[in-house]
Amino acid sequence: MGITIPRSEAAILKGDGWFLVFGRRKTGKTFMIRRMVSYDHYFFVMKGGVIAHDGELLSYPVFRERLTGLMRDSVTVVIDEFQRLPTDFLDYLHYLSPEARAKLILVGSSLSVARRILSRRSPLLGLVRPVRVSLVGPIDMVRGLADLMSSERVLRVAPYLRDPWILRFLGPEFSMESLIDVIRFNIPALVGESFREEERVFTDRYELILRALSLGYSTPGEVASYISGMTDEDLRGPDVKSYLSNLQVMGIVTRVPILGRRRYLYAIESPLVDLFYYLDSKTGYHELDVQLEELVRLAGVKEGIYYERFVVSLLAEIMRARVAKGLDPEVDAFLLREGKVIAAVEVKRGSVTRGEVRRFLEKVPMECDKIVVANDGPRVEGVHLMGPKDLVELASRLVDG
Repeated sequence: MGITIPRSEAAILKGDGWFLVFGRRKTGKTFMIRRMVSYDHYFFVMKGGVIAHDGELLSYPVFRERLTGLMRDSVTVVIDEFQRLPTDFLDYLHYLSPEARAKLILVGSSLSVARRILSRRSPLLGLVRPVRVSLVGPIDMVRGLADLMSSERVLRVAPYLRDPWILRFLGPEFSMESLIDVIRFNIPALVGESFREEERVFTDRYELILRALSLGYSTPGEVASYISGMTDEDLRGPDVKSYLSNLQVMGIVTRVPILGRRRYLYAIESPLVDLFYYLDSKTGYHELDVQLEELVRLAGVKEGIYYERFVVSLLAEIMRARVAKGLDPEVDAFLLREGKVIAAVEVKRGSVTRGEVRRFLEKVPMECDKIVVANDGPRVEGVHLMGPKDLVELASRLVDG
């Protein structure tokens, strides 16, 4: 409790012009704006269309009149949950834009609305700069935790705390027991709310897709086979691709390209969402009483996966690269820049042996950096061995620099 994780997105919003800040529910957009961005006027659009401003509740006509006057001044105006306003609001902003002197920040939790604003026919196309807010970035996460705990613990805890809403319940004293209890009822509500914001129905098929992904089924074909086994449907990969695409657009699912192939591996983006569906798929703990010791044991099965993904994401951000998965050869990750492999990465939570390092080298004959992340291990020529302390210090130096 009491942790404030800095957000790199806030620095972008210090610039001039109009901005569109968007992302799924509970990614910390409002907290970031209120705590890390300087503004003069903050409007919050409540459900039902009533607008809160400076302790007042405004009707839409009164809000428009007040906004018209503010836009003529050199002030910064924030409109949070703007997607709840009437459909003519965007046309109204376009009308105001030629003579506007104010800086405007629109904040929304509907990614479909954000897409419409950035589409060719949008009245705001070219007027707003999009800033997507998702999970807290790896470097930001390291920066926020580095002074509170050891480097090894930073890398173990960070994957779970990247969903900023969890910081209301957990802090440096993070424990898996507390986490499991918190997500039990919060995650279903969060997912349901995300679907409502996108005006979609959370159908049984979406539910089964999330369960399949949490259980490690990562291709459309594997997901389709899982659903077919749980229902009377006979599905194939193409049958679930549109669902996976919708979940990806909503910020719930992410995908990673497979190196050398025109295919992707899909996963639930948030470890908290993933862990809930994994535990519930294994035990039904959302509705049933399950021994906490059993839930903690099962959560330990996923810990290595979350650790690996976070470390790889951190390295990718440090090296300004994209991530690809290696299946042939099977490598934890490849980092790409401009389509070229610049590094191969192997991640171990504990120590690494000389034999493991040499096998990694044999799997990656190509010319690129070979990086092994482990708590400790032997120095082998041609391999850059990095420990948690090395990673945390490197990320901190980049920020400080």
